[in-house]
Amino acid sequence: MSTTDVSKSHSAKDLIEALSTARSRARVQLHLLSLDARDSWHELESKIDTMQSQLENDSDRLSASAAKKVRELTQAVKELLQQHGGVAELAIPAARVMRPVQTCRPSDTLNDAARLMWELDCGAVPVVNDAGSLVGILTDRDICMAVYTRGQSLSAYSVESAMATDVATATATEPLETITRLMRQRRVRRVPIVDHGRLVGIVSLADIARHLESDGGCSAVASLELARTLVAVSEPARGAASAAAE
Repeated sequence: MSTTDVSKSHSAKDLIEALSTARSRARVQLHLLSLDARDSWHELESKIDTMQSQLENDSDRLSASAAKKVRELTQAVKELLQQHGGVAELAIPAARVMRPVQTCRPSDTLNDAARLMWELDCGAVPVVNDAGSLVGILTDRDICMAVYTRGQSLSAYSVESAMATDVATATATEPLETITRLMRQRRVRRVPIVDHGRLVGIVSLADIARHLESDGGCSAVASLELARTLVAVSEPARGAASAAAE
């Protein structure tokens, strides 16, 4: 729950959820904090524990001041993480924003894959084998380039003939900050989420942007991180190669 949501809701359940979310974010990034920042966090966590106990024990006498106190605590956690431990909004695990995903098989035709992208209104489809393991990813650009360079219809080629096999992946427990960094490094807009090789979901740059917006609006640090990622993934392949050669 965002700090904006806290100000609008005075139910004990919602306030406790806000405190739990703030605590979870900090614990994800705890290893990144300096010793001084960790001391500050432990002080905040003690206050969070005290506040949560009050909410659990006095829910019938909940007042507006309780909501204000929760808002102050969650904001303090966010500011601490922004100053010392990275981007607070991107500290949550991929599991929180990843989506279920439709797939295709290596033996499917490019026509099958194109129809799936059309029906789902998406620009990429992961490719899995019979065991459900990720073996590649196919984008709409891959399809266009395959047909353009080979001069035959979509039905003439298999997904396997055009898909990328060197796929950037992440696990469901990795924070979004790690995933945005991976997107920049590999210049991709989507990262399949796997569990021991099996595809379990996908996170796109758009998913991360929606998460930041739903979290009560981006901080300046989060906005910069998102902008940097968008610039990196939008860099033309030839332009990136030329820059690297200079």
